[in-house]
Amino acid sequence: MRETLAQVTQVPAVLGDSVPLSQTALRLVSEGIHALWERIVVADRGADVSPLLLSYDVHPGAEGPVLIEINTNAGGVLAAIAAARQVNDCCAQWEQEQLQGRLLDLFRRDLLGNEPRQAGVVAIVDDALATQPLLSEMHGLAAMMHEEGAEVLVIDAAELRYHSGRLRYGDTAIDRIYWRSTDFTLEQPRHRVVRRAVSEGTTAIAPSPQAYRAIADKRRFVEWSQQPELACDASSGQRFRIAKTVPMNSRPLDDWYAERKDWVFKPVSGHASRGVYVGKSISRHKLAELPVDEYLVQRYSAHPQLDRNGTAWKYDIRFFADRGQIIGAAARVFRGQVLGLSAPGSGFAPIRVDTMCCLIGALTRTTVPG
Repeated sequence: MRETLAQVTQVPAVLGDSVPLSQTALRLVSEGIHALWERIVVADRGADVSPLLLSYDVHPGAEGPVLIEINTNAGGVLAAIAAARQVNDCCAQWEQEQLQGRLLDLFRRDLLGNEPRQAGVVAIVDDALATQPLLSEMHGLAAMMHEEGAEVLVIDAAELRYHSGRLRYGDTAIDRIYWRSTDFTLEQPRHRVVRRAVSEGTTAIAPSPQAYRAIADKRRFVEWSQQPELACDASSGQRFRIAKTVPMNSRPLDDWYAERKDWVFKPVSGHASRGVYVGKSISRHKLAELPVDEYLVQRYSAHPQLDRNGTAWKYDIRFFADRGQIIGAAARVFRGQVLGLSAPGSGFAPIRVDTMCCLIGALTRTTVPG
């Protein structure tokens, strides 16, 4: 039997209680993600250019789930697989094999090709590699691809050079890159050798800059939130919607300050909650310092909470997806105003969908086409 990813890497998963999610909410998110993906592709065909693994970050709520962000270089999928195993009482090995199989199918299509042994040298690349909290996940994914016959290296972007017509790590030519850097569009000068190799077509990259611009650029939320409803459940009245998002420069500072408790201020190019300010906690001085042309303002959607030994913890749910189809999910549990997984006790937690034993089983009960 194939070696499990949990055996080859340590993932930042929270051990303990699972996070509840109703079958209705899961169905709404499944249908809504599928519907949104169709809108995304119609608006920009670049979305379908090697997006690789996507994540849709969602806040469940009494009125229904709210979508607050989409990512093209989604981290934590191995934590999600490990977390799912924690709450599966009857078919954990089967579910893990299903999740890993879906993940591998995605990597074959967008990065490795149908014959991974013929993929050449594949590099998983990030900046300041030794400091990355999900470095173990990168090694786990490298092991997954290696089992399929691919030659895979995990490399710091600073170690790449361009010479003799190719992007290289030492003397080794790099044929394909799984790009984990947050320089999503290869615009930073330090990545110019990668940009050159990709533009010349000598090195393939996923997720691609085209996919990022079409899917994960936060400014796309301004457009999408003009038609916010993605799915609706007639019996409960719950709906899955996109959080309203507008440019910060669309209104005067005084207006934003007066209504600050209703909004979250996000940088256009931000990631991992860096530079994000929850309106109810921002001072007028800090608000005035924000570069309005580089910020978006998103309608505040409260994180749900769970009790752990008498202490309230916040969470959201990260749905991992192959384009418009969910392949896995986990809750991100944290404390504080802005999501962060560095505090002791924070991390990825398992999801329990009603009384279902596994997420795969719950997903089969949804009515999403495809």
